[in-house]
Amino acid sequence: MVHPYNGKRKGISLVEMTIAVILFGVLSTIAMLYYKSLFNIDLTAKKARVAALMDQGSQLSGAYDVYIAQFGVAPTSLNDLNATTAMILNELPIRIREMSTLGWELNTSTGITGTSGKALQFKIDLNGTVTPSSDDDLYCAIFNHEINTSVQLNVSDNTNFGTAQAQYTALGRAFCYSDGNVKHILLVK
Repeated sequence: MVHPYNGKRKGISLVEMTIAVILFGVLSTIAMLYYKSLFNIDLTAKKARVAALMDQGSQLSGAYDVYIAQFGVAPTSLNDLNATTAMILNELPIRIREMSTLGWELNTSTGITGTSGKALQFKIDLNGTVTPSSDDDLYCAIFNHEINTSVQLNVSDNTNFGTAQAQYTALGRAFCYSDGNVKHILLVK
């Protein structure tokens, strides 16, 4: 027995499906543009890197203090913290390559009065030269803002980063400053 055609069909045609896919693509593009304008993805990524750097600094600072408690003297380099005789850290933190060509180091002569003169130091120098980049400035500003939220994220004037002594006085033991070219994050010990 053959069923008569009553005008109803099953499924959708290829043309209808193509139109639906095109509409979905257009809506997705509009949504992505709105999302990118709503959130500054680049700034958010930089803030995440600074947060990771702060975590590394906290771990190194704790290991530095443990080393002093264990041996009675300050370490002479960061390698002392993961030496087989100390066994405080399994390994030193890896550098954050989007922020520096180097990594953390121990600065034994900060020249900051009223301190031991020692600090954990991270040089923000993305391009590996002494020529500062706008990203270097922004990373420095983000770090200082995270330490003290009253500090503005203004990177238009290099003097906002001050000298090590001025930043130590203003922000305390953790700060970012400029030596004129390279930005330095210091965790004063």
